[in-house]
Amino acid sequence: MLKLIIWTMAALIVITGIVAYSQWQWGGRGSGSETWSIRGGIAQLGRQPIVRHGCGACHVIGGIGRANGRVGPKLQGIHEQIYLAGVIPNTAENMVLWIMHPERVAPGTAMPDLDVLEQDARHIAAYLYKN
Repeated sequence: MLKLIIWTMAALIVITGIVAYSQWQWGGRGSGSETWSIRGGIAQLGRQPIVRHGCGACHVIGGIGRANGRVGPKLQGIHEQIYLAGVIPNTAENMVLWIMHPERVAPGTAMPDLDVLEQDARHIAAYLYKN
C-alpha cells in the first residue's frame, strides 16, 4: 500500500512538472485567455504598422478596419496555433522573425518580405497575440 502511495505521488509530481514546463515553453497557450509577452512589443502600438504595411490586404485581422483579405490565413486566435506558416513553432520570437523575414523562414511562401523593422514586428506580434 505504501508503495502505491509513493508511486502515485511520484507520478503526480512528474505530471505537474510536465504541465508547468509546457506552459512555460509554449507561452501559456491553451484557453486563449492568456496574454503573450512579446519582449519590446506593445499591442496598442501594433495597429499602426499593421495598417501601414497593408497586412489587411491579405489577412483578416480583428479590430483593424478593412483587414478582410483572403490570401493569407485569418489571424484571429493565432496564439492558439502550434506552428507559424506550417513550418516553425509558434513562439513570440518566431512570430517576430516570420513578420520580418517570411521568405527566409519559408522560401517560396506567398507572404512577401515587406521590410518590417524589428520594433514594428514586435508591436504587430503583440497585437496579433492579444486578439
